[in-house]
Amino acid sequence: MNFKQPIDRFSQCQAIVCDLDGTLYLDQTPVDGASLFLSRILESRRKLFYFSNNTSKSRRTYLTKLEKMGFPVDDEYLITSADCAENYLKSRNLYPRIYLVGNNDLVADFAKRGFTCLGDEEALKAPLPAAVVLGFDTELTYQKIETCYHLILADVPYIATHGDVLCPVNKHQFKPDVGSFISLFETATGGGQPRIVGKPYKAAVEAICSRAGLPPDKIAFVGDRLYTDMRMAKQNNMAGVLVLSGETTLAMARESPDAPPIIVNSVTDLIEHL
Repeated sequence: MNFKQPIDRFSQCQAIVCDLDGTLYLDQTPVDGASLFLSRILESRRKLFYFSNNTSKSRRTYLTKLEKMGFPVDDEYLITSADCAENYLKSRNLYPRIYLVGNNDLVADFAKRGFTCLGDEEALKAPLPAAVVLGFDTELTYQKIETCYHLILADVPYIATHGDVLCPVNKHQFKPDVGSFISLFETATGGGQPRIVGKPYKAAVEAICSRAGLPPDKIAFVGDRLYTDMRMAKQNNMAGVLVLSGETTLAMARESPDAPPIIVNSVTDLIEHL
């Protein structure tokens, strides 16, 4: 462990929110001690939540994966950037017709939420969709890129579920994430920028506080990314805990203004403080 300040603040929090990819598991492999850590959170009568920016999977797929890993599972525990996107779009009446850049799992998920996800041909016909939503599409095709490009140029409201540039596969391997797609469209459109609704942005904080029923200063966020997880915690007075089991190294943390008060190797190091 490498604590910049005492860990008391973490221990006093009434809710603990955990990132998934890179924090509790890497691809299909749970981080050692993660299941015990999560069980101890519930045993201590704290509230437990999972938060992932990764929108390549539906809620049901996530819950099934967590259950297979032996993690505590309840629909109320899970918050994703897709939930943030839904809240944002509906609160601004940007629905039901949308163009969603996402894989089939995410499209089916949004359909269950009451959205009509248009195909490429229909999306470019009048009336244009209420919004174009850029998710983590692991089935991305050139046709989807072209359709999204034209809709952004047509000034259709442009939303991205999150801004993560890379998604961890394991400790040393990554794959392009939505942040990489955002850069592609920014270049192609001459500067088009989306409204990002996942971590570290306001919509994500609102979703967490609403679900927990607590203010930010009563919530701890445990994650592996400086520019999303830890930036959100720092900017909103949450107790941030950085784990080094994902994409961030200790050297990176030492150079970052987003580095939190507490840095640990993995969630296992936190068990004794619950």
